[in-house]
Amino acid sequence: MVPHARVIEPSLEGTLDADNRHRLERVLRLREGDEFVITDGCGHEATAVLGRNGSYRASEWQSPGREPALKVTVFAAISKGERFEWLIEKAVEMGVVKVVPLLAERCIVKSPGAAKVERWRKIAATAMIQCGGCLLPEVSDPLSLADLPAPETDCTPILLHEEALSVSLHELPVHPGSSSIWLASGPEGGFSDREVNLLLDKGWQPVWLGRRLFKTDTAPTIALANLLSRSWFG
Repeated sequence: MVPHARVIEPSLEGTLDADNRHRLERVLRLREGDEFVITDGCGHEATAVLGRNGSYRASEWQSPGREPALKVTVFAAISKGERFEWLIEKAVEMGVVKVVPLLAERCIVKSPGAAKVERWRKIAATAMIQCGGCLLPEVSDPLSLADLPAPETDCTPILLHEEALSVSLHELPVHPGSSSIWLASGPEGGFSDREVNLLLDKGWQPVWLGRRLFKTDTAPTIALANLLSRSWFG
């Protein structure tokens, strides 16, 4: 089997999506009879055989169990340029289940269009394939921070804050397999005082990353690595 020959397909047999066929036949140079891996993006994968004219067939779905037991949703304020795309890529590689782009008061990007959101979703899909994942995280439409829902009862809501309001990330009790986490990260300049108070009123736990100041895409990446690395080896 050719290394990295993985694509997202919803069925065990059929005709490859045009982009998937291009990747397998033109980029990776697979030929009829070669094996590759398909994933349904819902936690399953299967070994498939390439047929004629872009057809393929696989036997049965398997559940490889490579997804973290801890379910993390990241609510990240939209940053400018390619920084947000980089954050989505790294968040998916680490195993988040959902990315929610946040529109905060200090966001430089105020209204990303549908084409931009679709690009973010494609970046998420590519990152999942490249890291050998089987669960495609949802990238939701942008959400105003004011419309952020109250945390679910079985969830630990974490607000990254540059001031030591309470506990550090290492002091936060998190039990893999028994809880989920919502992680909120602000834009350039951070959340406004009004936004911080709004989140605190909704039950978010302010958490400090330490004495160093991090860029808007670096801070959530550090937090995600600390949280999800507990599940990578279990």
